[in-house]
Amino acid sequence: MGMWTDIGKKMGKKWDKWELGLLAASLGFYLFFAFYDGPVWCKDSLSYATMDLTREPLYPTFLWIFRRMFGEESYLVPVVFVQSLLAAYATWKLAVTVKRDKGNSNILALLSVLFQFGVTILCRFVAARRSSYICSIMTEGLGLSLYVLFIVQLYRYMMEEKKRNLAGTVFFALLLVNLRKQMLITICLMAAVFLLYYLIKEKRVKKLLFLLVLTAGIFFACKFTDRLYNYCVRGAWIEHSGNSMGMLCTLVYTAEAEDSGLFEDETLRGLYEEIFAEADRQGLKIAYAPEGWVDLSSHYADSYDAIGYGIINPVVQGYVREHDGYTGIDAVLKYDEYCNAMVKTLFGQKKGNLIRVYVSNTWKGFINSIARVNRYLNLCAAAAYILYLLLYARRIWRNKGWAKRDESGTMAEIVFGSVAVNCFVVGAMIFCQPRYMIYSMGLFYTALSMMIYDEIKGRALWRNGNKGKWLGNEEKNHR
Repeated sequence: MGMWTDIGKKMGKKWDKWELGLLAASLGFYLFFAFYDGPVWCKDSLSYATMDLTREPLYPTFLWIFRRMFGEESYLVPVVFVQSLLAAYATWKLAVTVKRDKGNSNILALLSVLFQFGVTILCRFVAARRSSYICSIMTEGLGLSLYVLFIVQLYRYMMEEKKRNLAGTVFFALLLVNLRKQMLITICLMAAVFLLYYLIKEKRVKKLLFLLVLTAGIFFACKFTDRLYNYCVRGAWIEHSGNSMGMLCTLVYTAEAEDSGLFEDETLRGLYEEIFAEADRQGLKIAYAPEGWVDLSSHYADSYDAIGYGIINPVVQGYVREHDGYTGIDAVLKYDEYCNAMVKTLFGQKKGNLIRVYVSNTWKGFINSIARVNRYLNLCAAAAYILYLLLYARRIWRNKGWAKRDESGTMAEIVFGSVAVNCFVVGAMIFCQPRYMIYSMGLFYTALSMMIYDEIKGRALWRNGNKGKWLGNEEKNHR
């Protein structure tokens, strides 16, 4: 939103050489992968390019615009080029924000950039996918960068309470929710942050009510744009389909044979029994999961798509085609109707298996948000979280409470909230693979480095006899 405005303002006055260098480094880093790897076509790419009804509106529209501008044969290269420019800007914007808020700290700005680079390097050279999300024809190509900008705007609003920062927060939240439904976490995070600051910390109820109404408005605005998009593309005033299939996969995974008794409708019972029997035959049930939370979460992840795309879709779509006689959009809507009804019914199952899956899956999400699940990195991730929370608790003690807004504390609260909300929401809906969890990875280490920086600086002040300054006076903002 403010990309060219920000850069234009910098050109209007003397450039900070360090900030200019960070911008050049960010552009060089992301454009290198764009030119070296080019567009990466993934399993889900076709559904975005063809504007499939199961997809949210923003990314298919983004691809359509470039297809119209550059043609079917050559539009993907400009897409990746623009995604790379956006990634460079988001990385630079975060670094400059941290730098100016932390006493013009060049080291924190550099670390912030390196943490964002690290996410791309891990995906490109360490992860099994062997490609950067920024170069992929997937929602992550835009989503990772837009999410960083969303966090920056939310953080700036909580520090300054300026209308332009609130407008930026709302703008990026609107884009993200229209990009993928997982990004409803932006609305949840906004609500959580506003409740924390304006109810728990400061008790500014009128301000809170306004912000919560605004946040709810984002949700309804996105439902409107979803319907408007499908009306323009398909001539039908409907939202994208398939929202219930993911939850149904989980409920089938945890259900028992006797849960067929929950169904009063004969058609739904028949569909469930066919789906259950095939999932059981293939070993795609929690009963076949090994012991331990890591193995359980891995078995659940391996079973999820196999249940959804390999069993639920063929069974339900086949029934709609053969018995109901629907085709096209009507068939999709009938499919959604059956899946929605099965989800509502299967929520009546005993909750023990669901809780087991949710806890193990959510914990896996916390690990994948800042590292990768394996025996050694699990311990490293746990240590990083403990250090993060200890440093945050120390800030509260040092400030004699948590009501005071300071740069590192506010960033720490927002980023940890981002990680937690994403894990709790995604963990309830789908398996927590790294693709869904890495949105806050670079941000987490940036927030952690800010708190470590303050601790080191504070100890230096203490040794030099400036105890009062460390305990009560944060450095002036450089905005």
